[in-house]
Amino acid sequence: MSDSKTMKAITVYGPKDARMETVPIPEATGDMIVAKVMRTGVCATDLSIYSGDSSFIRSGEIKYPVRFGHEWAGVVTAVGPEVKDFKPGDRVYADNFVSCGKCPACLAKDYMKCPHNRSVGTVNTWDGCFAEYMQMPERHVYHLPDELSMDEGALIEPASIAYDAFRGVSLGKGDTAVVFGTGAIGMVSAWLAKYYGAGQVILVGRNDSKLDVAKQIGADQVINGRKEDAVKKVFELTGGHGANLVVETSGSGSALKDSISVCRRYARISVVSFYEHDLDGLPIDPLVLGCLSMVGAAGRYGNATAVCEIMKNNPVKLTPVFSHHIPFEKALDVFEHEDRYRDQKIKIIITFDE
Repeated sequence: MSDSKTMKAITVYGPKDARMETVPIPEATGDMIVAKVMRTGVCATDLSIYSGDSSFIRSGEIKYPVRFGHEWAGVVTAVGPEVKDFKPGDRVYADNFVSCGKCPACLAKDYMKCPHNRSVGTVNTWDGCFAEYMQMPERHVYHLPDELSMDEGALIEPASIAYDAFRGVSLGKGDTAVVFGTGAIGMVSAWLAKYYGAGQVILVGRNDSKLDVAKQIGADQVINGRKEDAVKKVFELTGGHGANLVVETSGSGSALKDSISVCRRYARISVVSFYEHDLDGLPIDPLVLGCLSMVGAAGRYGNATAVCEIMKNNPVKLTPVFSHHIPFEKALDVFEHEDRYRDQKIKIIITFDE
């Protein structure tokens, strides 16, 4: 930091134009909490905002300049006079959106229905966490349990998105869950499927080293889609029956088509990805004929605390998904030279001075 009132933060001014700048540290006014960021995760959405490929850039829902980043954990440094349950020194994580706190929905604590919601670092942007400090209202901040590391705290946000894929789903020993994608959300989805009791968890990806990580955190079987027909292999592994639950996390149009193809009758497909472009040729007739359910899963209020409890209590830890730790002063390299990280990255964590 330059002095006690400024900090370093990364802002994207346009496609492939990200700059680390000195900006004012946000203030702890009213019900606001200011926290020193300790860990920040890099998301595929962050990469698409940097590259300009995000569909939300094209739609105008994200406007440059934008301070991006939405996965973080840190330590409280200051609290506003209206803050009741936090103090400097508390370890915290937060929601990925900020409600207005004043409308009828907010007063009823139904924050997801707030018409003025702003997403952290993305749509209708609340300043994001590629910065040394974050400001958040108390209603969207939570205590990070002592049992969890700062790395795990930064993983809670993507884990809360994966958690949404399992809402309303019941899994048992006779059930098979298939996950497409070896990013962090795909890994967490496999981990959750096993936690929730699926008899068989199959993860489909294209990189053997990442598939090996999936085996460490809950996948019973892995399929390299570059080497074999994933649909055929799923039916082989399920005795010809197919999957009860499919979680598509890869953002690949072909994977979404395969998600429909691997289902047994009455299965559920949870789509936990953005595709950046409209998809042609999606096979709808098999979806109708199979009485399949396809739902979008993008997180909601309450998911973060729910998945935090699972992370705290599940003896299977998610630490193998942390593929890189990059100091904040070198964070721009992750975006400017993404190709250097692509083959091995699962979850890149940006680290800050402690």
